[in-house]
Amino acid sequence: MPYVIDGNNVIGSSPDLVQTETGSRQKLIEMVVQFQKHRNNSVVLVFDGARGEENIPPLGDGRFSVLFPNEGQSADDLIIHLINEYTNCRDVVLVSSDKKLKDLAKEKGGRTLNAIEFYFDLKRANRIQDKREEKEKRIHGEISDNEVDQWMKIFGDD
Repeated sequence: MPYVIDGNNVIGSSPDLVQTETGSRQKLIEMVVQFQKHRNNSVVLVFDGARGEENIPPLGDGRFSVLFPNEGQSADDLIIHLINEYTNCRDVVLVSSDKKLKDLAKEKGGRTLNAIEFYFDLKRANRIQDKREEKEKRIHGEISDNEVDQWMKIFGDD
C-alpha cells in the first residue's frame, strides 16, 4: 500500500519538529525510512521548496522516494499530480491535514490519515524498531576479553 506524505504538513503538525529548524526534514526522512522498513510499504515523501542538504538514503528497492516540486509548483500541486496518476487509489494512503488534498484522495477512493496521527505512528514504529535493534545487539553482541576474564574468574576451572 503506497503512502503519499505531505512532509511539510507532518513537520508542521508535530510537537517536536520545527518547520524553520535546520535538520527537521532530515529527521522526518529518517523516521519515515524506519516506518517504511517496519511496515514494508512504498513511500513517496513530498516537501515544499527546493531540495536542501537532505541525505536521502539509497534503499535500492525503489520503494522510498523524496520529491520536491519544480520551480513555480507547490508540494500540493505535486501531490495532486501523484494522486491523479494512481489508477487504483483504493490502495493509496495520503498523509496530510490539507482538506483539499484529502477530499481529492477520498473522491478517488483513497484513504487519508491526518499528519499528526501519522507522526505518532512514526514515533511508535521507531520505538519498536529501536527495541528490535537493541535486542539484536544483545543477542548477537560480541563479548570482550575483559568480560571473558571476569566470567572465567567466577566460573573458571580452578
